[in-house]
Amino acid sequence: MKLSFRFFYIVYIVVLISVGLSGIFLIKSTNDTLWDMQIEQANIDAKYAADSFLALADISYDGISESWISNTVDQIKNNLNSTVMDVEIYTKNTVENEYLDLKDNEGISQFIKENDFIIYESVCRLNAGDNVYYLAVHSDFTSLYEQCNSFWDNYRIVAISVSVISGLLLFALTKRIVQPLNQLTKTTDEIASGNYGKKVDVNSSDYEITNLSKSFNQMSSAIEQKIREISKESEKRNLFVADFTHELKTPMTSIIGYSQMLNSYELSDSERKKAVEAINQEANRLERLSLQLLDLYVFQNEKIELELLDLFAIGEQMKATLKYLSEKYDVSFTVNFHNEIVYANSVLLLSLLYNLADNAFKASRPQTCIKIYSQPEGDDVKISVEDKGRGIAKENIKFLTDPFYREDKSRSRKYGGAELGLSLCKEIASLHGSELNFESETGKGTIVSFTLKKGETDGE
Repeated sequence: MKLSFRFFYIVYIVVLISVGLSGIFLIKSTNDTLWDMQIEQANIDAKYAADSFLALADISYDGISESWISNTVDQIKNNLNSTVMDVEIYTKNTVENEYLDLKDNEGISQFIKENDFIIYESVCRLNAGDNVYYLAVHSDFTSLYEQCNSFWDNYRIVAISVSVISGLLLFALTKRIVQPLNQLTKTTDEIASGNYGKKVDVNSSDYEITNLSKSFNQMSSAIEQKIREISKESEKRNLFVADFTHELKTPMTSIIGYSQMLNSYELSDSERKKAVEAINQEANRLERLSLQLLDLYVFQNEKIELELLDLFAIGEQMKATLKYLSEKYDVSFTVNFHNEIVYANSVLLLSLLYNLADNAFKASRPQTCIKIYSQPEGDDVKISVEDKGRGIAKENIKFLTDPFYREDKSRSRKYGGAELGLSLCKEIASLHGSELNFESETGKGTIVSFTLKKGETDGE
């Protein structure tokens, strides 16, 4: 047998085996990765649904009812991934027996087949007050199943095409195509091992090899983009749940404080009336804040609705809100806002000021004072929150608005919280066309400031 034929047969067989096995490994690895990622996304959706149910149950005024459950399910479904088919809430009397042995906050997941659908079912047992509920989230994996089968079909077509084309070309151009195929095989192995953005760089005058390389690179780019989108969406969803929970706690603090005051102290009629008004005011703000935070997540790239606000009136509202924190931390405060009209969103502005003040109270030593004041600056109004607390090292200031960043790690046990307040403050300031500015010195205190645009009333 001629050496050229022998070399052709050997190279042809090697190419078929290499491309075949590498392709199988790549498709299998890709399919496994996509399944793992969608399962992870489904678990994230289930956790989000459970957290949302518990959070909404905590702020429910009318208790748990069938209509409340139905509305809650609709609200949760509107904020879940499009792959979620259904969310159901069962009681002990309606759930299937196989789930009755679940412990509190314990969940179970399994694949089930209904008609032509592949469904991933996640069931979790939750306690809401004295009641036990079972939250079931059904995610549709049918599209992924069909997509993975499509990968195999496309792979078979590609494999057959490569076999025919490479067989014809290898007969005359064996030496020229050995190097590109080795490059393709090497890149395939790298992608299969997790380097999804890796591209194959093949320079050839042959149409088939060039076309195959482009198709391969497009597939690699598509996989990389898909993985990035899923990872980014997962991170955004987790951060939103944490921020949402954190923001619910701030008005709750005032409500709990004033309710304890009503329950524990003998108050005059005027004091009792002020406490009730403060509770009602914070409850209304809590409701508006919940809707605003959901809007921030869904329409994070949209402009918020700004209105003309009396800054002095905002200051008076802050005085009532901060009274409980002042007593809690034994730190006095002053609010000195000028009679200015500004463009802002009242709910988000109060949330921003409350979070900055809350941080200032926590950072201050007992029997000191924090100052909240405004200063005109041309067409803007500068609002500052100043404390005489521990201060912040200059090298750490740039990290303050990063989610979960905490300069003093011990504050986690002392004060609680996930340290997401400043990250949300940064976003709220950005929505108002501003940014947070920090001036601080260790041991001497901190000034946090931002600006708002001045507004004009109809008479001006």
